[in-house]
Amino acid sequence: MRAFHENRIYGSGLPVQISRVRNMNFLAHWHHDLEFVYVREGCIQIGINSETRLLTQGEFAFCGSGDIHYYDSGKTESEVLMIIFNPRLIGSPAGWPEEGGVLSSFIPYARQADASAFERQALQDLASVMERIREEGERRAEQSDTVITGLLHMLCGLTLRYVPAGAAEPKRSARSAAHLKTMQELLEYLERHCELPLTLQDGADRARMSVFHFSRFFKNVTGMNYNTYINELRIARAERLIAESQHKLIDIALECGFGNVRTFNRVFRQLRGCAPSQMRGKR
Repeated sequence: MRAFHENRIYGSGLPVQISRVRNMNFLAHWHHDLEFVYVREGCIQIGINSETRLLTQGEFAFCGSGDIHYYDSGKTESEVLMIIFNPRLIGSPAGWPEEGGVLSSFIPYARQADASAFERQALQDLASVMERIREEGERRAEQSDTVITGLLHMLCGLTLRYVPAGAAEPKRSARSAAHLKTMQELLEYLERHCELPLTLQDGADRARMSVFHFSRFFKNVTGMNYNTYINELRIARAERLIAESQHKLIDIALECGFGNVRTFNRVFRQLRGCAPSQMRGKR
């Protein structure tokens, strides 16, 4: 899992990914592709930029180009339908939606509120199109690529119809955009250099914020505190090394930024529920 700037590789055919995912957990990341999520079962926590929502069955979220987002199923059961694709499929460059922004990336718009009649219609229309895209992707009938491309245009049009558009006050909007850019760069730096002794002060300095404000901002955007995020990156790297190499666990621990194998074992067990040696035994 690449947790910062995800450069998606689709292989041959249309640059679109259609998937049903159960109990999804994914660290904060961003990409230029558009991402649409419909909760088919259960509930899941989704963070987009600095807004976090617990979405339940029948609700919807949308991530535009560059939005930092994460998924956290926690201990709950869920199934989401995800459609991710390159905006060039709808004739747009990265940065869609191109004109202005959106006031909310979620439907229903308000937290812990019953959906209005307008919102219920929106959810019905969006779900119908997303399910049709899924069906076309699974059937692969004649001209499926053409049909899917047309349905993606419809999905984007309906999203712009139903997701409240608009931008914040200009100065605040510019500040938010700058903070988002700073966080994109920081997430990429942390992933590339997570083996270094990265302190909270280091992160604050890179973000050009005080430690207090940076700590709050980082948790609002990523859904977890700074040290936990770095440990997640280190453990994810360790998992790859365990699976792909015969290196000793102590060498993997040191390569991933842990000072000793005891700390490595403790953090691994805390985040994955088992010892790293057990992961090697499962190969």
